Amino acid sequence: MILERYIIREILSPLAAIGLVLIAIFSGYSATRFLNDAVNGLLSGQTVAVLVLLKVLIALEVLLPVTLCLAVVLALSRLYADGEIPAMEAGGIAPGRITKAVFFLAFALALLVGVLSYYARPWAYEKIYTLEAGAGKDFDFAKVEAGRFYELGNDLIFFAEQLDSDAKQARNVYVWELTPDGRKVTFAEMARQEDATAGRPKSIVFRNGHHYILTTAANRDRFIDFEKSVLPLTPVVKPLEYRRKAAPSVRLASAAEPKEVAEYQWRLSTGPATILLALLAIPFSRTAPRRSRYGKATAILVLFFLYYNFSLITKTWVEKQVIPPFPGIWSVVLVLGLLVLLLVFIPGLKSRRAIRRAASSRRVGT
Repeated sequence: MILERYIIREILSPLAAIGLVLIAIFSGYSATRFLNDAVNGLLSGQTVAVLVLLKVLIALEVLLPVTLCLAVVLALSRLYADGEIPAMEAGGIAPGRITKAVFFLAFALALLVGVLSYYARPWAYEKIYTLEAGAGKDFDFAKVEAGRFYELGNDLIFFAEQLDSDAKQARNVYVWELTPDGRKVTFAEMARQEDATAGRPKSIVFRNGHHYILTTAANRDRFIDFEKSVLPLTPVVKPLEYRRKAAPSVRLASAAEPKEVAEYQWRLSTGPATILLALLAIPFSRTAPRRSRYGKATAILVLFFLYYNFSLITKTWVEKQVIPPFPGIWSVVLVLGLLVLLLVFIPGLKSRRAIRRAASSRRVGT
Protein backbone atom coordinates (compact mmCIF):
# COMPACT_ATOMS: atom_id res chain seq x y z
CA MET A 1 0.00 0.00 0.00
CA ILE A 2 3.01 2.32 0.18
CA LEU A 3 2.92 2.85 -3.60
CA GLU A 4 -0.83 3.50 -3.57
CA ARG A 5 -0.51 6.05 -0.77
CA TYR A 6 2.29 7.79 -2.64
CA ILE A 7 0.21 8.09 -5.82
CA ILE A 8 -2.84 9.29 -3.90
CA ARG A 9 -0.72 11.93 -2.16
CA GLU A 10 0.64 13.09 -5.53
CA ILE A 11 -2.93 13.47 -6.84
CA LEU A 12 -4.24 15.27 -3.76
CA SER A 13 -1.85 18.22 -4.14
CA PRO A 14 -3.13 19.39 -7.57
CA LEU A 15 -6.64 18.32 -6.56
CA ALA A 16 -6.73 20.86 -3.73
CA ALA A 17 -5.14 23.64 -5.79
CA ILE A 18 -7.33 23.17 -8.87
CA GLY A 19 -10.45 22.76 -6.75
CA LEU A 20 -9.90 26.06 -4.94
CA VAL A 21 -9.27 27.88 -8.23
CA LEU A 22 -12.39 26.48 -9.90
CA ILE A 23 -14.56 27.24 -6.87
CA ALA A 24 -13.21 30.80 -6.75
CA ILE A 25 -13.92 31.29 -10.48
CA PHE A 26 -17.43 29.87 -10.21
CA SER A 27 -18.16 31.94 -7.09
CA GLY A 28 -17.16 35.11 -8.94
CA TYR A 29 -19.30 34.16 -11.92
CA SER A 30 -22.30 33.42 -9.68
CA ALA A 31 -21.86 36.65 -7.74
CA THR A 32 -22.17 38.73 -10.92
CA ARG A 33 -25.69 37.38 -11.38
CA PHE A 34 -26.84 38.72 -8.04
CA LEU A 35 -24.68 41.80 -7.51
CA ASN A 36 -26.77 43.86 -9.93
CA ASP A 37 -29.86 43.15 -7.83
CA ALA A 38 -27.90 44.00 -4.69
CA VAL A 39 -26.76 47.33 -6.14
CA ASN A 40 -30.35 48.11 -7.14
CA GLY A 41 -31.63 47.38 -3.66
CA LEU A 42 -33.43 44.13 -4.45
CA LEU A 43 -31.10 41.88 -2.45
CA SER A 44 -29.03 42.47 0.66
CA GLY A 45 -25.33 41.65 0.75
CA GLN A 46 -26.00 38.80 3.16
CA THR A 47 -28.61 37.31 0.82
CA VAL A 48 -26.18 37.53 -2.11
CA ALA A 49 -23.50 35.71 -0.10
CA VAL A 50 -25.92 32.94 0.85
CA LEU A 51 -27.12 32.56 -2.76
CA VAL A 52 -23.53 32.30 -4.03
CA LEU A 53 -22.69 29.64 -1.44
CA LEU A 54 -25.79 27.65 -2.39
CA LYS A 55 -24.89 27.89 -6.08
CA VAL A 56 -21.36 26.64 -5.32
CA LEU A 57 -22.79 23.75 -3.30
CA ILE A 58 -24.90 22.70 -6.28
CA ALA A 59 -22.00 23.11 -8.70
CA LEU A 60 -19.70 20.84 -6.66
CA GLU A 61 -21.28 17.80 -8.30
CA VAL A 62 -19.63 19.01 -11.52
CA LEU A 63 -16.58 20.85 -10.16
CA LEU A 64 -15.30 17.92 -8.09
CA PRO A 65 -15.25 15.35 -10.95
CA VAL A 66 -13.54 17.71 -13.39
CA THR A 67 -11.03 18.69 -10.69
CA LEU A 68 -10.25 15.03 -10.02
CA CYS A 69 -9.75 14.35 -13.75
CA LEU A 70 -7.30 17.21 -14.08
CA ALA A 71 -5.48 16.25 -10.89
CA VAL A 72 -5.05 12.63 -12.03
CA VAL A 73 -3.70 13.71 -15.43
CA LEU A 74 -1.30 16.31 -13.99
CA ALA A 75 -0.02 14.07 -11.20
CA LEU A 76 0.50 10.94 -13.29
CA SER A 77 1.91 12.94 -16.22
CA ARG A 78 4.56 14.31 -13.89
CA LEU A 79 5.42 10.79 -12.72
CA TYR A 80 5.68 9.64 -16.34
CA ALA A 81 7.72 12.69 -17.41
CA ASP A 82 10.13 12.26 -14.49
CA GLY A 83 10.57 8.57 -15.31
CA GLU A 84 9.07 7.31 -12.03
CA ILE A 85 6.28 5.22 -13.51
CA PRO A 86 8.54 3.71 -16.23
CA ALA A 87 10.95 2.79 -13.44
CA MET A 88 8.12 1.16 -11.48
CA GLU A 89 7.05 -0.86 -14.52
CA ALA A 90 10.65 -1.89 -15.17
CA GLY A 91 10.81 -3.09 -11.58
CA GLY A 92 7.85 -5.42 -12.15
CA ILE A 93 5.09 -3.22 -10.66
CA ALA A 94 1.90 -3.78 -12.66
CA PRO A 95 -0.06 -0.76 -13.96
CA GLY A 96 -3.02 -2.16 -12.08
CA ARG A 97 -1.62 -0.77 -8.84
CA ILE A 98 -1.79 2.75 -10.27
CA THR A 99 -5.38 2.07 -11.35
CA LYS A 100 -6.10 0.75 -7.86
CA ALA A 101 -4.79 3.93 -6.21
CA VAL A 102 -6.83 6.17 -8.53
CA PHE A 103 -9.91 4.02 -7.92
CA PHE A 104 -9.63 4.34 -4.12
CA LEU A 105 -9.42 8.12 -4.31
CA ALA A 106 -12.17 8.35 -6.95
CA PHE A 107 -14.45 6.09 -4.90
CA ALA A 108 -14.12 8.33 -1.84
CA LEU A 109 -14.81 11.45 -3.91
CA ALA A 110 -17.70 9.72 -5.71
CA LEU A 111 -19.39 9.07 -2.35
CA LEU A 112 -19.15 12.79 -1.58
CA VAL A 113 -20.46 13.75 -5.03
CA GLY A 114 -23.31 11.24 -4.69
CA VAL A 115 -24.35 12.65 -1.32
CA LEU A 116 -24.21 16.20 -2.71
CA SER A 117 -26.39 15.26 -5.69
CA TYR A 118 -28.86 13.15 -3.74
CA TYR A 119 -29.34 15.31 -0.65
CA ALA A 120 -27.58 18.70 -0.93
CA ARG A 121 -28.76 19.53 -4.48
CA PRO A 122 -32.54 19.56 -3.71
CA TRP A 123 -31.97 21.25 -0.33
CA ALA A 124 -29.91 24.03 -1.93
CA TYR A 125 -32.45 24.60 -4.72
CA GLU A 126 -35.25 24.84 -2.16
CA LYS A 127 -33.31 27.51 -0.23
CA ILE A 128 -32.56 29.44 -3.45
CA TYR A 129 -36.21 29.46 -4.50
CA THR A 130 -37.24 30.61 -1.03
CA LEU A 131 -34.72 33.47 -1.02
CA GLU A 132 -35.66 34.56 -4.54
CA ALA A 133 -39.37 34.52 -3.65
CA GLY A 134 -38.68 36.93 -0.78
CA ALA A 135 -36.44 39.29 -2.75
CA GLY A 136 -38.91 42.18 -2.43
CA LYS A 137 -38.27 42.67 1.28
CA ASP A 138 -34.86 44.21 0.49
CA PHE A 139 -36.27 46.72 -2.02
CA ASP A 140 -35.06 50.24 -1.23
CA PHE A 141 -35.94 53.54 -2.94
CA ALA A 142 -32.49 54.84 -2.04
CA LYS A 143 -30.84 52.33 -4.41
CA VAL A 144 -33.18 52.13 -7.39
CA GLU A 145 -33.18 54.27 -10.53
CA ALA A 146 -36.05 56.02 -12.32
CA GLY A 147 -37.18 54.65 -15.66
CA ARG A 148 -36.26 51.04 -14.92
CA PHE A 149 -38.38 47.98 -14.20
CA TYR A 150 -37.66 46.07 -11.00
CA GLU A 151 -38.90 42.56 -10.34
CA LEU A 152 -39.76 42.06 -6.66
CA GLY A 153 -40.05 38.31 -6.28
CA ASN A 154 -41.93 36.27 -8.88
CA ASP A 155 -45.23 38.17 -8.89
CA LEU A 156 -44.50 41.92 -8.54
CA ILE A 157 -42.92 44.48 -10.89
CA PHE A 158 -42.21 48.12 -9.95
CA PHE A 159 -41.63 51.13 -12.24
CA ALA A 160 -41.28 54.86 -11.46
CA GLU A 161 -40.84 57.76 -13.87
CA GLN A 162 -39.18 59.99 -11.24
CA LEU A 163 -37.37 59.14 -8.01
CA ASP A 164 -36.05 61.17 -5.11
CA SER A 165 -33.64 58.73 -3.43
CA ASP A 166 -32.87 60.95 -0.44
CA ALA A 167 -36.53 61.51 0.45
CA LYS A 168 -37.47 57.95 -0.62
CA GLN A 169 -40.28 59.29 -2.77
CA ALA A 170 -41.36 58.63 -6.35
CA ARG A 171 -43.71 60.14 -8.92
CA ASN A 172 -45.85 58.44 -11.56
CA VAL A 173 -45.43 54.95 -10.18
CA TYR A 174 -46.71 51.76 -11.80
CA VAL A 175 -46.89 48.38 -10.05
CA TRP A 176 -47.86 45.17 -11.81
CA GLU A 177 -48.94 42.41 -9.43
CA LEU A 178 -49.93 38.82 -10.11
CA THR A 179 -52.86 37.70 -7.93
CA PRO A 180 -54.41 34.22 -7.48
CA ASP A 181 -57.35 35.06 -9.76
CA GLY A 182 -55.79 37.55 -12.19
CA ARG A 183 -53.62 40.66 -12.27
CA LYS A 184 -53.67 44.04 -10.58
CA VAL A 185 -52.06 47.13 -12.08
CA THR A 186 -51.60 50.11 -9.78
CA PHE A 187 -50.85 53.68 -10.84
CA ALA A 188 -50.10 56.45 -8.31
CA GLU A 189 -49.07 60.06 -8.72
CA MET A 190 -46.92 59.85 -5.59
CA ALA A 191 -45.34 57.01 -3.64
CA ARG A 192 -43.26 56.96 -0.46
CA GLN A 193 -41.29 54.16 1.13
CA GLU A 194 -41.81 53.56 4.83
CA ASP A 195 -39.23 51.48 6.68
CA ALA A 196 -40.17 48.65 8.95
CA THR A 197 -41.04 49.38 12.58
CA ALA A 198 -41.82 47.17 15.55
CA GLY A 199 -45.41 46.53 14.50
CA ARG A 200 -45.30 47.30 10.79
CA PRO A 201 -43.33 45.82 7.86
CA LYS A 202 -41.48 47.82 5.24
CA SER A 203 -44.03 49.14 2.74
CA ILE A 204 -44.74 51.51 -0.14
CA VAL A 205 -47.50 54.09 0.48
CA PHE A 206 -49.26 55.25 -2.71
CA ARG A 207 -51.11 58.58 -3.00
CA ASN A 208 -53.75 59.68 -5.55
CA GLY A 209 -54.01 56.78 -7.91
CA HIS A 210 -56.13 53.90 -9.07
CA HIS A 211 -56.11 50.11 -9.33
CA TYR A 212 -56.92 48.16 -12.47
CA ILE A 213 -58.04 44.73 -11.28
CA LEU A 214 -58.16 42.24 -14.15
CA THR A 215 -59.65 38.83 -13.37
CA THR A 216 -59.81 35.63 -15.34
CA ALA A 217 -63.59 35.52 -14.92
CA ALA A 218 -65.69 37.24 -17.59
CA ASN A 219 -67.04 40.74 -16.83
CA ARG A 220 -65.38 40.89 -13.42
CA ASP A 221 -62.70 43.52 -14.13
CA ARG A 222 -62.74 46.55 -11.80
CA PHE A 223 -61.38 50.10 -11.71
CA ILE A 224 -60.82 51.59 -8.22
CA ASP A 225 -59.68 55.13 -7.38
CA PHE A 226 -57.85 55.75 -4.09
CA GLU A 227 -56.29 58.55 -2.13
CA LYS A 228 -54.02 56.24 -0.16
CA SER A 229 -52.98 52.61 -0.64
CA VAL A 230 -50.30 50.57 1.12
CA LEU A 231 -48.23 47.77 -0.40
CA PRO A 232 -46.32 45.72 2.21
CA LEU A 233 -42.89 44.62 1.00
CA THR A 234 -42.63 41.72 3.43
CA PRO A 235 -43.67 38.73 1.32
CA VAL A 236 -46.72 36.76 2.39
CA VAL A 237 -45.68 33.38 3.73
CA LYS A 238 -47.07 30.84 1.30
CA PRO A 239 -45.98 27.41 0.13
CA LEU A 240 -43.60 27.44 -2.80
CA GLU A 241 -44.78 25.92 -6.05
CA TYR A 242 -43.51 22.43 -6.77
CA ARG A 243 -40.20 22.34 -8.63
CA ARG A 244 -38.54 19.05 -9.39
CA LYS A 245 -35.01 20.35 -8.77
CA ALA A 246 -36.02 21.09 -5.16
CA ALA A 247 -37.98 17.85 -4.72
CA PRO A 248 -36.50 15.33 -2.26
CA SER A 249 -34.82 12.40 -3.95
CA VAL A 250 -37.03 9.94 -2.05
CA ARG A 251 -40.06 11.50 -3.72
CA LEU A 252 -38.50 11.33 -7.18
CA ALA A 253 -37.60 7.66 -6.72
CA SER A 254 -41.25 6.61 -7.19
CA ALA A 255 -42.12 9.25 -9.80
CA ALA A 256 -43.24 8.30 -13.31
CA GLU A 257 -43.22 11.76 -14.91
CA PRO A 258 -40.38 11.89 -17.50
CA LYS A 259 -39.00 15.19 -16.15
CA GLU A 260 -38.84 13.78 -12.62
CA VAL A 261 -37.29 10.53 -13.87
CA ALA A 262 -34.58 12.51 -15.69
CA GLU A 263 -33.83 14.57 -12.57
CA TYR A 264 -33.59 11.44 -10.42
CA GLN A 265 -31.31 9.68 -12.92
CA TRP A 266 -29.05 12.75 -12.99
CA ARG A 267 -28.65 12.64 -9.21
CA LEU A 268 -27.83 8.93 -9.21
CA SER A 269 -25.42 9.05 -12.16
CA THR A 270 -22.97 11.66 -10.83
CA GLY A 271 -21.25 9.29 -8.38
CA PRO A 272 -20.50 6.42 -10.82
CA ALA A 273 -19.51 8.93 -13.51
CA THR A 274 -16.94 10.44 -11.12
CA ILE A 275 -15.19 7.08 -10.77
CA LEU A 276 -15.28 6.31 -14.50
CA LEU A 277 -13.97 9.74 -15.51
CA ALA A 278 -11.09 9.48 -13.03
CA LEU A 279 -10.14 6.03 -14.36
CA LEU A 280 -10.42 7.30 -17.93
CA ALA A 281 -7.90 10.02 -17.07
CA ILE A 282 -5.19 7.38 -16.52
CA PRO A 283 -4.47 6.60 -20.22
CA PHE A 284 -4.59 10.35 -20.96
CA SER A 285 -1.77 10.89 -18.48
CA ARG A 286 0.83 8.80 -20.27
CA THR A 287 3.58 11.20 -21.31
CA ALA A 288 7.01 10.63 -22.79
CA PRO A 289 9.96 11.74 -20.63
CA ARG A 290 10.62 15.49 -20.60
CA ARG A 291 7.39 16.19 -22.50
CA SER A 292 4.81 18.79 -21.43
CA ARG A 293 1.89 17.41 -19.45
CA TYR A 294 -0.53 20.26 -20.14
CA GLY A 295 -1.58 19.00 -23.58
CA LYS A 296 -3.00 15.90 -21.88
CA ALA A 297 -4.91 18.13 -19.43
CA THR A 298 -6.58 19.86 -22.37
CA ALA A 299 -7.58 16.51 -23.84
CA ILE A 300 -9.21 15.29 -20.62
CA LEU A 301 -11.03 18.63 -20.27
CA VAL A 302 -12.48 18.19 -23.75
CA LEU A 303 -13.53 14.64 -22.89
CA PHE A 304 -15.16 15.76 -19.64
CA PHE A 305 -17.18 18.52 -21.26
CA LEU A 306 -18.24 16.18 -24.05
CA TYR A 307 -19.55 13.79 -21.41
CA TYR A 308 -21.21 16.62 -19.47
CA ASN A 309 -22.92 18.09 -22.54
CA PHE A 310 -24.09 14.70 -23.78
CA SER A 311 -25.50 14.02 -20.30
CA LEU A 312 -27.44 17.30 -20.41
CA ILE A 313 -28.71 16.50 -23.91
CA THR A 314 -29.77 13.01 -22.85
CA LYS A 315 -31.48 14.46 -19.76
CA THR A 316 -33.45 16.83 -22.01
CA TRP A 317 -34.36 13.96 -24.34
CA VAL A 318 -35.71 11.95 -21.42
CA GLU A 319 -37.72 14.97 -20.22
CA LYS A 320 -39.21 15.49 -23.70
CA GLN A 321 -39.74 11.72 -24.18
CA VAL A 322 -37.48 11.64 -27.24
CA ILE A 323 -35.82 8.53 -25.76
CA PRO A 324 -37.27 6.08 -23.23
CA PRO A 325 -36.60 6.64 -19.49
CA PHE A 326 -34.45 3.52 -19.43
CA PRO A 327 -31.56 3.51 -19.96
CA GLY A 328 -31.94 7.30 -20.28
CA ILE A 329 -28.94 9.12 -18.79
CA TRP A 330 -27.42 5.77 -17.88
CA SER A 331 -26.65 5.23 -21.58
CA VAL A 332 -23.99 7.96 -21.39
CA VAL A 333 -22.55 6.39 -18.23
CA LEU A 334 -22.47 3.00 -19.97
CA VAL A 335 -20.47 4.55 -22.84
CA LEU A 336 -18.00 5.86 -20.26
CA GLY A 337 -17.78 2.39 -18.74
CA LEU A 338 -17.09 0.86 -22.15
CA LEU A 339 -14.28 3.37 -22.76
CA VAL A 340 -12.75 2.55 -19.36
CA LEU A 341 -12.91 -1.16 -20.22
CA LEU A 342 -11.23 -0.66 -23.59
CA LEU A 343 -8.60 1.92 -22.57
CA VAL A 344 -7.80 0.95 -18.97
CA PHE A 345 -8.68 -2.61 -17.96
CA ILE A 346 -7.99 -4.55 -21.15
CA PRO A 347 -4.53 -2.93 -21.68
CA GLY A 348 -3.89 -3.44 -17.97
CA LEU A 349 -4.60 -7.16 -18.24
CA LYS A 350 -2.30 -7.44 -21.25
CA SER A 351 0.44 -5.60 -19.43
CA ARG A 352 0.06 -7.82 -16.37
CA ARG A 353 0.34 -10.94 -18.51
CA ALA A 354 3.44 -9.53 -20.23
CA ILE A 355 5.05 -8.85 -16.83
CA ARG A 356 4.25 -12.38 -15.69
CA ARG A 357 5.72 -13.88 -18.85
CA ALA A 358 8.86 -11.79 -18.46
CA ALA A 359 9.18 -12.83 -14.82
CA SER A 360 8.73 -16.50 -15.66
CA SER A 361 11.30 -16.20 -18.48
CA ARG A 362 13.83 -14.78 -16.04
CA ARG A 363 13.20 -17.66 -13.63
CA VAL A 364 13.63 -20.20 -16.43
CA GLY A 365 16.81 -18.47 -17.59
CA THR A 366 18.33 -18.63 -14.13
